[in-house]
Amino acid sequence: MKRKQKAQSLVEMAMIAPFLFMILLMVADCGRAAYAYATLAAAAREGARAAITTGTNRPNNLRVTDTVKLSAYGLTLNPASCVNDPPPASPSLQPNTGLVYVGAGNGNTTPNAPASQAPAPAGGCGAVVPAYAGHYPLMVTIKYSFQPLTPFGSQFFPNGIVMTVTSTMSTEY
Repeated sequence: MKRKQKAQSLVEMAMIAPFLFMILLMVADCGRAAYAYATLAAAAREGARAAITTGTNRPNNLRVTDTVKLSAYGLTLNPASCVNDPPPASPSLQPNTGLVYVGAGNGNTTPNAPASQAPAPAGGCGAVVPAYAGHYPLMVTIKYSFQPLTPFGSQFFPNGIVMTVTSTMSTEY
């Protein structure tokens, strides 16, 4: 009698094990997604903080994007080709990579760059208008393409999940 019960337990475990492993991997994917989002939010805050600093060493786009990249530990981020343009609704991103944008915040219609950034006329990208003196909101936006590792998650999100985080702070120049 005991031998049949052991065999039955083994068969039941073999039937349910794939589902248990799938659930475990999905929990790991959800944890990766939560880590990525929290890290991106913190990196955007640090970038916005770097964009509004004052003093003799005022920031430019490179300093802001480098601050964001350093703060996004474990994630691959790059400056967008047109950093000061508003981010597109659906950018083309490689899996598990992101783009950083620095631009005008809500209610700000003109300045779209930190104070030390060189002004540039509109060309292939929009015009770059640094925020010199005054209180202007500057916004750091990160668009990141999160790709699930599990086949189950990849089946539902074949192109990944695009996470968008923003942080806006006002200049105090």
